Amino acid sequence: MVQVKEVMTSILVTIDPWSSVREAANLMARHKIGSLLVLEDGTLLGVVTSRDLRGVHPNRVVMDVLRGPTLSISPKANLLEAHTIMQQQGVERLLVVEEGRLLGILTKRALAFALGQGFDPLTGLPRADFLRGHLERLLEKGIDPTLVFVDLDDFGLLNKELGHTAGDQALREIASKLTAFAQKHRGEAYRYAGDEFALIFPRPRTQVLPHLPELLKLTILVEEKRVGFSLGVAGGRRRRKRLGNPRATADDLIRMASLASTLAKSRPEKLALGEEVNPASAQAPTAKPFPGPGG
Repeated sequence: MVQVKEVMTSILVTIDPWSSVREAANLMARHKIGSLLVLEDGTLLGVVTSRDLRGVHPNRVVMDVLRGPTLSISPKANLLEAHTIMQQQGVERLLVVEEGRLLGILTKRALAFALGQGFDPLTGLPRADFLRGHLERLLEKGIDPTLVFVDLDDFGLLNKELGHTAGDQALREIASKLTAFAQKHRGEAYRYAGDEFALIFPRPRTQVLPHLPELLKLTILVEEKRVGFSLGVAGGRRRRKRLGNPRATADDLIRMASLASTLAKSRPEKLALGEEVNPASAQAPTAKPFPGPGG
């Protein structure tokens, strides 16, 4: 995945904190940039942006509008990590720092442009490519992740009965609730395709499964009609590092979790594990009770 250093701007324009707001605005206009580094005696105090200057009297000084220190990120971090920090912290730029040395700035606009089609415009969630990349990175680090596929039940019927506008509303609603659930349990949510979503947790499934009943209790209502969903779980079972090709392993986990979510649709508990699936038919020999966290 693309790293922060490939997207950041390394053109760093600085200003003294005691310079006027007018000087700051002129400097931004001259360089066609939206922010300036504020330095005093070689020490970085923060970043002032064009938004900070709006409505401020031009004779005031930059120090008057300077906010707290800007968050930083490693140049080797990937773009999804940068996006997560910006979303969680509500910031529009990050300083790119390596070993205490300032290398550049990553802005929200540059990040959005670089991510391009990587995010689903309807739900705002990252798409399948980021899901696969995240799984690969965890596997490369020796972490055995737990992947949970979330598949809406009877989504085609919902679209047929209530129309695609209602379908879009259901997708946005579940995306919002899955994101909140994932963040609560230190995971990440993705929109895989169509009405399929996925959650990744960087830990064994024995630590994830006890929380899934909470997930299944989430209520999705569209025009007073309840929309259900089914869960398929794969991975998170091994105590040793997975051997072989991380990309192939990631693809295998996605396949098993997806097939398990299909199997789960036929079960009252709405949950199935990857090893219960017959890959050739995506059907279990017989429906049986969910084996629980130790299964």
